[in-house]
Amino acid sequence: YKYNNTQSAALAKNHAQNIQMPTAEYNEEVHTPIEQCTSTNRGLHKLMELILGTVGDHTGCVLDNALSPDYMTKLQNLRTALPIDKEKKKTAAARRFLCAEGELEWIRVGLVAAIRKGLLESDEEESLFSGDDNDHGNEIIIRVLPWMRFLEYTTPNGSLGPHTDALIRCKETDIWSTHTLLVFCSDCEVGGETTLLPEDAKTTRLRKKKVKKANDAAAQIRLAMARININTSYDGQQNNADDGSSNEMNTKLAKLDRLQTTLQTIEENITTMNKEAAKPCFPVKPKCGRILFFPHECPHEGRPTVSVPKIFLRAELILKRK
Repeated sequence: YKYNNTQSAALAKNHAQNIQMPTAEYNEEVHTPIEQCTSTNRGLHKLMELILGTVGDHTGCVLDNALSPDYMTKLQNLRTALPIDKEKKKTAAARRFLCAEGELEWIRVGLVAAIRKGLLESDEEESLFSGDDNDHGNEIIIRVLPWMRFLEYTTPNGSLGPHTDALIRCKETDIWSTHTLLVFCSDCEVGGETTLLPEDAKTTRLRKKKVKKANDAAAQIRLAMARININTSYDGQQNNADDGSSNEMNTKLAKLDRLQTTLQTIEENITTMNKEAAKPCFPVKPKCGRILFFPHECPHEGRPTVSVPKIFLRAELILKRK
């Protein structure tokens, strides 16, 4: 998405001004030691729960019961007051754009506090940064970028195929975003999962082509081996009868052995490729108030909706070591 659309910005600002929302000062000190993280959310009735899902080289994070009912109510009120975009390219989901600055900074304040508290209480931050080559202690950057959009799937079979997300540069810090952030605003009992995938669609297609090519080659080798066996059996009878030279027989046996070795290698490769295809994915069911964030480069898809509506807030997140 392009975030320099001044018309969308003006629409979001005008509609936001008609809603009485509490304001909060956004913490510009983003390099916060995780031990000092505190939550500004109140009224939580359930224990916060953080679940990690590792697919391929990436780890996604699900955070439940981190946003108060009051926060979610204000978020829903804001969503319904924003206009549905009619100008950008039409997609399966209706979109409502906003910029969480000024009177709407409370959105970012609550999300940052929830993520900080979730990491602190679960002690799972090392899992999220396990691939970080730089060791900088426990200081991390957690920042939600201001440009956001609500996405709404209101009819069944709404979906989004496998893809990865683009990085967005934060104008306030000049740092590139690292994670996609979703806040689900509705429950979907069936379908509509946002699913993290172990590989991208191109890799999947390429592997399927390789498996098919390998299976075809294996079939040709088995056919050639069967023919050699038939001819060997016939030639063996002739050689026994005539007590002739076995050179031709030995040549065919050597060829049969080479084919057997090649076939074994191909079958091992097919087994390896099939194991890669069987790697687990990480489906996340839409649940109102649930937070999901994962690296931009992690392949993912939106599975077809069954229970509707599926509604969520989409934003970019900076989550990295200082």
